[in-house]
Amino acid sequence: SGLEEDRPPIAAPLYGAVQVEAYQLVPLIRALEMPRVTLMLADAVGLGKTIQAGLILRELMLRRRIRRVLILCPASLRTQWREEMEEKFSLPFTVVDRPHQLHLQRTLGLHASPWRTHERVIASYHYLKQPDVLEQFRSAAEPGEDGRLQWDLLIVDEAHNLAPSNFGRDSDLSRMLQVITPWFEHRLFLTATPHNGHTRCFSGLLEALDPVRFTRKSELNATDRSRVGEVVIRRLKSQINAVHDPPRF
Repeated sequence: SGLEEDRPPIAAPLYGAVQVEAYQLVPLIRALEMPRVTLMLADAVGLGKTIQAGLILRELMLRRRIRRVLILCPASLRTQWREEMEEKFSLPFTVVDRPHQLHLQRTLGLHASPWRTHERVIASYHYLKQPDVLEQFRSAAEPGEDGRLQWDLLIVDEAHNLAPSNFGRDSDLSRMLQVITPWFEHRLFLTATPHNGHTRCFSGLLEALDPVRFTRKSELNATDRSRVGEVVIRRLKSQINAVHDPPRF
């Protein structure tokens, strides 16, 4: 019975208004086995990475392991993320952007910060990278002197857009990611194209995800490759079809 107490049954699929496929539970189970969640969901397009991220997020909340969550995505996907989290997981999120910031200041005063006011935020990474916004987020998110983290979970969608460059100067987006990731206990990166052919970009993205396991380098050795298997989950539709009869896709 001790074992059962250590591993409570997974509840997120029961709470979500979503038809969960067996393969979509794999990242959730992997996440729950990690003391600190650092996962890259790299499934092919159409396998439901958003749903899998929602399952992990919901389960960690149900277990009281997380409270404050930031989802970073392209601006065009903010509404989709908000609707999916609300409809499928009953998790309301606030979309923070310039108009929201101005509205908050009109309502609560000039010093009001959305990063202190809200516990679950969706923002575009192009918005957050702006120096004044990033500074405002830093003042709310940077750990205090006691080292305690203010934010619990970072989800980055289309994470390949924030990979470091293969040579030369990293982009503003990449530098922003490198700055903010240490302020989160748990990290979840989503991308259908994790590797652009340059190992340096890929390993740099993994370093932002999990600096304990990875450093940016031009070649991965055998140890690095086995570590990639620990944090990267990638399935193709053909692989899912191979174990489903009739095929799923």
